[in-house]
Amino acid sequence: MATIGILDSGIGGLTTLNVLTKRFSGNDFYYLADNLNHPFGTKDKCQLQKILDADVSKLKSHSDVQVLACNTASSVYECDDVFKLLPPLSLDNNALFMATDTTIERLNPHYAKIADTSDLASMIEIRTKLSVKRGTIDLDSLIPYLKKRIGKFYGTKDVILACSHYPYIKTQIEKILGNVNFHDGNSTLCANLSTRVSKGSGQGKITFDFTGTNEQKTYEKIFFSLMNTPYAIDNPLR
Repeated sequence: MATIGILDSGIGGLTTLNVLTKRFSGNDFYYLADNLNHPFGTKDKCQLQKILDADVSKLKSHSDVQVLACNTASSVYECDDVFKLLPPLSLDNNALFMATDTTIERLNPHYAKIADTSDLASMIEIRTKLSVKRGTIDLDSLIPYLKKRIGKFYGTKDVILACSHYPYIKTQIEKILGNVNFHDGNSTLCANLSTRVSKGSGQGKITFDFTGTNEQKTYEKIFFSLMNTPYAIDNPLR
């Protein structure tokens, strides 16, 4: 049994946590939300690299293997001592690529369709937290914003979600584009992680930790609302 450390600046990494708790059940998970430095996508490379160096160091002190569950962080962090969530870059050229500006700049994806969604991750973060307080996650309020930015791509069959926040709005994207195939890099991440970790034999628990305000209750609500997982939740470490 191992403890898998996961990093994101906010709730986006919970979408990867969902995948990993199912693929590597029986292991423990330590989720570090660097909410003090949210959002990562607006930071320049040098600033973000310093932030990530500190975050990875903290991850290592609480876990056996480390995962950057953020495409922006994964595209900037240059060391190979962690597992990185990165989008597929070899799909058909007609796929729609959705990511933060930093990820687009760093990865330079060779796709004909690239959506302008520079502030979308923060919008998802804020509106998810607000809506979950009412007992459900409803992000239909983002549809007008999305229509302006991806409506022209109606008919696209493949959508690359190159930000871990974007899986929250799959339903809203399909309301605009119709049925599409989503690609987010988690399957490749699992394949890479399986070289170090297998399913464990323990009961499994999740520990949330934060660099800023303790948002554990909100994260629990979001995680259970979206993921329906039986994992126990520990108090955050300090």
